[in-house]
Amino acid sequence: MAGRGIGWGGIAAVAWALAAGPVSAEDAIDRLALERVAKVHEAVEGLAAARKPVDRSGGLREYRCNLHVHSAFSHDSRGKIEKIVAAAKRAGTDALLFTEHPAAHYDFVTDGHTGLVDGVLLVPGAETKGMLVYPRAAVPEHDALEAQDLVRRVRAGDGMTFLCHLEERMDWNLDSLTGSEIYNTHADAKEETRLYAMMKNPLWLVQAKKVLDAYPQEALAAIFDPPSDYLKRFDELCAVYPHTGVSGNDAHENVGLRITLMEGDKVRVADALDEELTVLDRAVVGVFTPIPADAKPGDLVFELQLDPYEQSLRHVGTHVLATELSRDAIQEGLVKGRAFVAFDWIADARGFDFQAEDGNGRHEMGSHVVLSGSPVLRGRAPLPGHWKVFNRGELVHEADGAAVEYAPTARGNHRVELWLDVAGRPLPWVLANPIYVE
Repeated sequence: MAGRGIGWGGIAAVAWALAAGPVSAEDAIDRLALERVAKVHEAVEGLAAARKPVDRSGGLREYRCNLHVHSAFSHDSRGKIEKIVAAAKRAGTDALLFTEHPAAHYDFVTDGHTGLVDGVLLVPGAETKGMLVYPRAAVPEHDALEAQDLVRRVRAGDGMTFLCHLEERMDWNLDSLTGSEIYNTHADAKEETRLYAMMKNPLWLVQAKKVLDAYPQEALAAIFDPPSDYLKRFDELCAVYPHTGVSGNDAHENVGLRITLMEGDKVRVADALDEELTVLDRAVVGVFTPIPADAKPGDLVFELQLDPYEQSLRHVGTHVLATELSRDAIQEGLVKGRAFVAFDWIADARGFDFQAEDGNGRHEMGSHVVLSGSPVLRGRAPLPGHWKVFNRGELVHEADGAAVEYAPTARGNHRVELWLDVAGRPLPWVLANPIYVE
């Protein structure tokens, strides 16, 4: 997650959730109750069983990508590329677009992860100046450039730039952006004020281990809320000029707890980056988690990771329509807006389709069509749900089922959302990029 992510206190708060009382407005604390998480898991399994594959029309292929990913190049991650690639393959990811925190001792472009590794495409980039930037060549003076100048510099060099963490820059108006995040995992977590307010004692985390071990994906998803503020701003930006909406995984694998036995019956409590939080008596820790009698000083007696790469990468993805799995092809798909964001922790969204048809044939997401040509917007999905069609941020059509059809009556940036019921809670599953009716 961004910066230090949720931090050890947030992890402790997750554990506290098991004992916390309810409040009037449901939040992550309530959703982390064991019975709630188990019901969500059961619902997710039901959706997987009901899913029906959809054959994609058109000549493009679909590739699941993760943007806003950090590795050990960043100061707040220890992730090794071999581990990240393995996690990506388990999560169903085809491409990882890294966004390292820049530092003087390396160049995020020339030294960054790149190429095809074990079938996963790696693209180097950085999180800097409030953006995710993917230059095609090194920009050594990037730190001295203002955000707008950096955008123009990267785009002039055939790179990509996406506005990130919109919650911190809702009033930004930059020209030439490729697009913006329409969801960010860390921003979602930051809204959980009660979770943060309860950052007191890392030992509470031990009591949450049963939930986190049994349902790691659904436990991470307890923070999930519809990104309505992001989408509102995205619609405003698209009304000025086309933007491509992407998801920010903000993956660091830096939220966790490590307890190590020390000399003198003491234990060292550290976070996932192995930075010391506190030192406690062995007897105190033993009340919460058993410490083997034969454990020796230096032994790791407890470890828990709340945000493993696999769960972070599976949580949400940006599905790109491209000709092949290459940097050029994926970039072309993103620049042209041929992409949708899917919360794949709910269900596998592969096969989702949103396009326009008129007398000139099929037009993908990101395309421009003419109102006088009587275009029809069509969507299909591997699961039935509740469709919402928006034009310039205004809801103009709703329908239920595995498909939707809508004939625009006005100019504007038209996009669709597909919602599913997850254990009695309606949630957005797919957020498609707009088709521009002119």
